[in-house]
Amino acid sequence: MRAYRVIAGVTGVVGVLGAVLSQIGAAEADRTFASASEVAQSLISIGVPFIGAVAARRERSVFRFAIGYAVGLAAVGLVASILVAWLVPSTASDRWEHAPVLVIGAFVTQVVAQLVGIGLGMLIGRGWIAAAATIVFPLGLYGVLSATAPGARPWLTPFGSAQPWWNGEYGGSDVLPNLVMFALWGLALNLAGLYVARSRQP
Repeated sequence: MRAYRVIAGVTGVVGVLGAVLSQIGAAEADRTFASASEVAQSLISIGVPFIGAVAARRERSVFRFAIGYAVGLAAVGLVASILVAWLVPSTASDRWEHAPVLVIGAFVTQVVAQLVGIGLGMLIGRGWIAAAATIVFPLGLYGVLSATAPGARPWLTPFGSAQPWWNGEYGGSDVLPNLVMFALWGLALNLAGLYVARSRQP
């Protein structure tokens, strides 16, 4: 349990600091809940899947356990972003614009990030190698697509699909790409991981 708490603690602190620094370093007209939340949730999404990757071979109820952490850390990022947006002076016309989308998106994207961690943890079988893979594989693919097919990023990568949620501009045209991405990284990856993990058992 100590490893999970350390990962969660570091992830939460980094997310909170990200929310604070995003506002301190921004012009007053750009200080909004959306700008704070986008930075906080993107940073949190890096650490969240580490928990699932490490827990995949240790916890029987890994999905409930790890997703609980994902939801909790999403909430930490949201609370920090709300407080920062409320307390830091701003001249933005509407510092709370897109708030409902940002709140929903925080939970959706962190759960997806955690499913990536769980899936790779089961598939690879070595926690810290799988944790590193949660950065290398999704962001590596995002980088390749950025250079070759930018329009495919929301369809094929978790980070690409998270952008409309984090900037508050999620709309109807984002639903299908999100479903395709979830089918690949949320369902297919975890089904493959479950199959491989069970094949290792005597």
